[in-house]
Amino acid sequence: MSLNKKGKAVDVPTDDDTTLQPFTDESGAPATLPEVGNGGEESKVKVLLGLMKKLMGVKDVANLRISLPASLLEPIPNLEYWQYADRADIFAAIGDSDDEVERMLAVLRFSFSKELKFIRARLGKPYNSALGEHFRCSWRLPPIVIDKETGEPVIRTHIHVPIPGEPAYGGQGGSGWTTPILGPEHGGKPNSEASSIISSSSKASKKQSTGLGLKQGNKSTDTISINRAIPGPGDEIESDPDAGVVESEKVTVVFLCEQVSHHPPISAYYYTCPERGIEGYGMDQISAKVSGMSVKVGPGSSNRGIFIRIAREGPGKGEEYQITHPSASVNGILKGSYYGTISDQIQITCRGGEEGKTKLRALIDYKDESWIGKPKFLLEGIVYRYTVGDESEESWTKPKQVPADKIVANIEGSWMKEVKYRLKGEKEWKVLLDLDLLALIPKDVRPIEEQDEQESRRLWDPVTQHLIGKNWGEATRQKQAIEQAQRDKAAARKAKGEDHQSRFFEPDWEDGRPTLSAEGKKAIESEMTRLDAKAKERADEL
Repeated sequence: MSLNKKGKAVDVPTDDDTTLQPFTDESGAPATLPEVGNGGEESKVKVLLGLMKKLMGVKDVANLRISLPASLLEPIPNLEYWQYADRADIFAAIGDSDDEVERMLAVLRFSFSKELKFIRARLGKPYNSALGEHFRCSWRLPPIVIDKETGEPVIRTHIHVPIPGEPAYGGQGGSGWTTPILGPEHGGKPNSEASSIISSSSKASKKQSTGLGLKQGNKSTDTISINRAIPGPGDEIESDPDAGVVESEKVTVVFLCEQVSHHPPISAYYYTCPERGIEGYGMDQISAKVSGMSVKVGPGSSNRGIFIRIAREGPGKGEEYQITHPSASVNGILKGSYYGTISDQIQITCRGGEEGKTKLRALIDYKDESWIGKPKFLLEGIVYRYTVGDESEESWTKPKQVPADKIVANIEGSWMKEVKYRLKGEKEWKVLLDLDLLALIPKDVRPIEEQDEQESRRLWDPVTQHLIGKNWGEATRQKQAIEQAQRDKAAARKAKGEDHQSRFFEPDWEDGRPTLSAEGKKAIESEMTRLDAKAKERADEL
């Protein structure tokens, strides 16, 4: 990325850039669509249909300056919505194995879990992020472990249990979950008072947890005892989410992100699990285009994917995995019941670590959906060994391009249900990840009164409260007031000849790998200290 004399990236439009697509009113402010009717589902569909007609043929909808009515939005900030640790327990376990193939499988497991919100929760449009807005949260939980007998992952927290009326995909506001009771060999409490122990194998767990017949503490998990996790603002942290796991099995995962560009919208993010020496980082930018009655969403030019780095000592130290993002389509807009489909390929490439002539790479092919019948969400893929420095072998994008003698594992399944793998030379397929078992894990977020003014939940709280209360008109007015305040700040910077400076990340992210600033490192440490204090307080109470 080249810089001008002021140090500003010249190939990325900034918040004060005037060379934007003309979707503004006569004053130059973002065009505002009015509310229609009472803001109910029928009104939303009318507004959406009118909007989609206007957006037909627009090259990149995501970069338009347009202000939507609040009734079309989900009550959640954009930076909180677009995070990839819906299952932080899977992220934390990426570097657990000394075997390079198993580490690649762990990265694959994470890549299939990172979009869980699109399975369990309602697809929707979050608030647009303001320049300088930031969000942070954390989790304290037990990472998954691999069962020694079955070779399959053991889910040790937040097992999915469908709530009454929960659809198969594209949930409408959350999903049910319950806490698994584990044996001591998987970190469970040896003196558990639970009346039953969930089997460690995914197959057995799935068999016992489907429906509402799962037993927990002598009480059937009916609709009263099933907890509900909704990804968004609210009281998300329950009193004892991991009742069956000893405290020493838990680790901390921290997430921090910041909006570093407003036009186009780009954010930088960072994850860490310090106990396991795992880091994740990248730049988020999406492009969107209306196609018929669906919206196609894909990564923007600054989005090079998610980077996972193993920083702990031991085999695999220094390895970096680059996970590219697929393009997806948002469907069901006419019916007002949205769901996503993926018809694209992704690549996961391992680089760095111990010197060697070869490294591992994974290719996943998401199958096209048929125009007839229900979507099946199928995929297939491979893990293969490529020669380091061979550009041809590292440029393959589809499994069919790879010679059979380079393949070390095959992948198949449904990204909505279950994904399996089979190692080269073996006949048996094993479960890589059973998504039917996974519920969304709630985030631990500081109370609003302890947050900064530019922190996501605090910044958008006036809009959130009115959306939850279904006061659409006032929610829209509060949203417009926040947007106008951001324009005023941009005008003030321009008048002074100042450029916006990101707070938590360094300004150079040309290769898609953001670096924490001193303030960013301080924020991460503060979040870890806060969670450690909570864990100690909880231990003292036991």
